[in-house]
Amino acid sequence: MKKTVLALLVTAMAAYALPNNELSLVLLSKAAQKKAVVLATMQLEGDTKAKFGKLYDEYQEALMSHRVNELEVITDYAQNIDNMNDENSNKLITKWITEEEASMVLKKDYIAKFKKILPSADVIRYFQIENRIQLINELERADLIPLAVPAK
Repeated sequence: MKKTVLALLVTAMAAYALPNNELSLVLLSKAAQKKAVVLATMQLEGDTKAKFGKLYDEYQEALMSHRVNELEVITDYAQNIDNMNDENSNKLITKWITEEEASMVLKKDYIAKFKKILPSADVIRYFQIENRIQLINELERADLIPLAVPAK
């Protein structure tokens, strides 16, 4: 199981790090599909849609660095899964919480930016959509990552 998780994570990390034309096309395709779903669900029109699309792209780019950081935490976990002593566990907890806090700061910053171009109800709607997509991704990852072994 450890090897499976590690292989999956290394592949995912490579997906974000390697300059590969085919890989770039896959990532761009997934990002375009997500954006199409978001735009269709938001039901925006005209200038508001254009402004939202531009800010959406900016947010997704900033969000990508957080996703890479999350993958680094998961990779560290996979590499240390058989050696989850207090030192390794505390380092992982610190990295995880630091990334969670940074993600929340980013979300707060962009909520303020989105509120400048959208009514608050539409901002809520957008972040509900974003959160649902993120939950789906987290559930897929959670299914692949084994729980830590209890301390003895």
